[in-house]
Amino acid sequence: MNRVAVRVAMLGTGFIAEFRAQVYARLQGVEVVAVLGRDAAKTAAFASRVGIGHAATSWEQLLSGPDFDAVDLCVPNNRHREYALLAASAGKHILCEKPLGMNEAEALDMLAAVERAGVIHAYGENMLHAPDFREILDIVAAGTIGKPLWVRGREAHFGPHSPWFWKKDQSGGGAMIDMGCHLIAVFNHLLGEQPTSVLCHAPTLHHDTDCEDIALALLKYPSGTLGQCEASWLQRGGMQVTLEVSGTEGMVTYDRSGLSQPIKVFARNQVQRYFSEKVEHDRGWLFPTVDEYWRYGYYDQIRDFVECIQTGRKPKLGFAEGVAVNRIMDAAYASGRSGTWQSIGG
Repeated sequence: MNRVAVRVAMLGTGFIAEFRAQVYARLQGVEVVAVLGRDAAKTAAFASRVGIGHAATSWEQLLSGPDFDAVDLCVPNNRHREYALLAASAGKHILCEKPLGMNEAEALDMLAAVERAGVIHAYGENMLHAPDFREILDIVAAGTIGKPLWVRGREAHFGPHSPWFWKKDQSGGGAMIDMGCHLIAVFNHLLGEQPTSVLCHAPTLHHDTDCEDIALALLKYPSGTLGQCEASWLQRGGMQVTLEVSGTEGMVTYDRSGLSQPIKVFARNQVQRYFSEKVEHDRGWLFPTVDEYWRYGYYDQIRDFVECIQTGRKPKLGFAEGVAVNRIMDAAYASGRSGTWQSIGG
């Protein structure tokens, strides 16, 4: 079947936009026709590097260029709501990088806007599209380990790439909203339900920021399953993502860290080549992640979004899933402030 190519405008030129651009260059049936960024020189350089014909620094300038069907929001968290509402009012389909909003109120505004406009909306939680996590979800769904009793996840590195992550008025929070959102979405999807209460400790232990640089949360689910979420900006040595699911009849364990990579490189001299996300050093032992854009789920995430636009079906994850994650994180932050268990509304 021949499908009309989907025309996309990318909003943002940072780290996530670089990942997404790698995917669009490899996908058939989609073309990135424009990009919007804050800095004119950086935006023009990004457009030139990845082959985008129109570079803009305002929404009005973006609309003055070639027509597009959808936007891919890779902007700082405090711009998600603004651009989602603009895109929805213009009838554009939307893929929004996690978290959906800075809080539940923003996320609800975004959900209401896309529902009014009748556009396709996809919540950009890449981990649920990653091949390893799809396999884990299938194993648990098949009943291989029985009823899940305890789910524990950890995502850690020594801090984000861009300065805005460290400023609460631009990010909405620290390690929890940056990385805890991944684990919460995985827990919800894996268990097929949302937690009813949360206990969270979210201090700032090291970095010069008004955000938490570590967050530890316990989540109670209606079925009795306990979720344990750790999000940290305090780990040296690069990215680590771990997941354990303990059930009545078995368990699943997963570890994605440098030491677990099958390719290990030792270099005495400085290496300029990119090896993997959040690597802190440029010599010694290095651990490349092959096809990182695919391994992390971005390829299948964007392919799903494009196919939904072409066929009219709903994405695997819509804005409602993002609202749920924001609601849980709001409760986690409230618990962190009070030091007590917090009920989760909804």
